Amino acid sequence: MAQVTLVCGPSCAGKSTLARELEASGALVLSYDREAWARGVCDGRPSQALMAQIDADFLELLERVLPTGRPVVLDASLSTRAVRDRWRMRLGAMAVECELVVVRAPLPTLLDRAHGREPGPESVVLDDAALTAYVAGFEWPGEREAHRLVETG
Repeated sequence: MAQVTLVCGPSCAGKSTLARELEASGALVLSYDREAWARGVCDGRPSQALMAQIDADFLELLERVLPTGRPVVLDASLSTRAVRDRWRMRLGAMAVECELVVVRAPLPTLLDRAHGREPGPESVVLDDAALTAYVAGFEWPGEREAHRLVETG
C-alpha cells in the first residue's frame, strides 16, 4: 500500500508548492483547488455540494490508486482537527498510513504572497481581511496530533 501525505495549512503558506515537489517525485496530487478550478469554480468559493462531490471522487480515486503503491498527496487546507480526523479515519479504514504535514508561514509573509497572487488552479486569492481572519480561525495541530511542521518564509 502507498503512503498518503495530508498537506495542511492556510492559503499562501506553500502547500501547493510542496505538493508539486512531491508530484515531481511521482506522487499523485489530489488538490481541492485544482479540482474546483477544473470544474469551473475560479473564485475559490465552491459550493458545499461541489466539495462533497470532489471529496467522493477523491475517495473513489484513492481506492483505485492506493493498491498500486503510488504515493498520494492530499493538498487541502484541512483547517480543523475534525476534517483531519475524518481523513485519518477514511485512510485507516483502507489500511493506509498517512502523514500530516503542516505548512506554515508568518502572517506578514502570507499577506505579501497574497498580494502577488494571480487567480489560478492552485491560487485562491483572498484580500487582507479574509486571509487574516482565516489564519486567526485556523485550528493548528497540537502536541497530541502527530504532524511534521514545514516553515516557509
